[in-house]
Amino acid sequence: MAAHLVVVVRYLPRCWIRALRQLRKAGIRLAYLMDDDLLDPALLPQLPAAYRQRLRQRITRQRSRVPELCDPIWVTSAFLELKYAHLGALQLPLSPHPGLLAERPRLQLAYLGSSVHQLEFAWLRELLLLLQSRQCHTHVDVFGDLSINRQFRDLPRVRILHPMRWPSYLAETGQGRCDLLLTPLLESPLNAARAPVKFIDAARCGAAGLYSDRPPYQGFIRPGVDGLLLGDRQQEWLEAIEWLIGDCEARRRLAAEGRCRALQLSGAP
Repeated sequence: MAAHLVVVVRYLPRCWIRALRQLRKAGIRLAYLMDDDLLDPALLPQLPAAYRQRLRQRITRQRSRVPELCDPIWVTSAFLELKYAHLGALQLPLSPHPGLLAERPRLQLAYLGSSVHQLEFAWLRELLLLLQSRQCHTHVDVFGDLSINRQFRDLPRVRILHPMRWPSYLAETGQGRCDLLLTPLLESPLNAARAPVKFIDAARCGAAGLYSDRPPYQGFIRPGVDGLLLGDRQQEWLEAIEWLIGDCEARRRLAAEGRCRALQLSGAP
């Protein structure tokens, strides 16, 4: 109630109307900002069914409340200003906040497991809960289906990539796409038969690799030389990740040694 102006952006759900009326009665100015043509029900049939229903619930059914509650009405194009001139619509200038254009440090992590790694996905979620709450510039790519998307979508700066064809996967995970490759591998009958192929993925990405300290990586990775071997505690992985975030040279050294070894294994000159 200490505000002088409240801006309603795009939607006006019915459950807001009572509170907005109380604000208006208290002398607080209400503005409505519209960046699409949301007030014309004649446009709804052109939209996909699910999106059409969302618009009906969030704005279309309450469209008559907009001029009743809000003054001014701000729009983002000359077309909308002309169409809704009868409501007093005013076009805002294109003026992005400087913060949107500021350079931000970014460190890219990835987990390249498939949907058979259900144990690892659950374990990884707990790690990322810790990491993303402590670091503001870490971004994580995870490959997974809709169930994985639901499992991770509440985590900040975590992108779920749907499974793709092999050529697209190779391009998406190529050189320079990742700084740290996470390869947790928990104890299970399936995992006992695996080969250290994620080491090759780390080399392809140009990433420093972090691996579970068990076969097939135990005895293959040279700890501190071409990768790190870690136990099953998320806290241990968190500490290793934060060390590599802070030590750029160590991160690059692990990545370079890993790539060099992978090239030797490939027989490349």
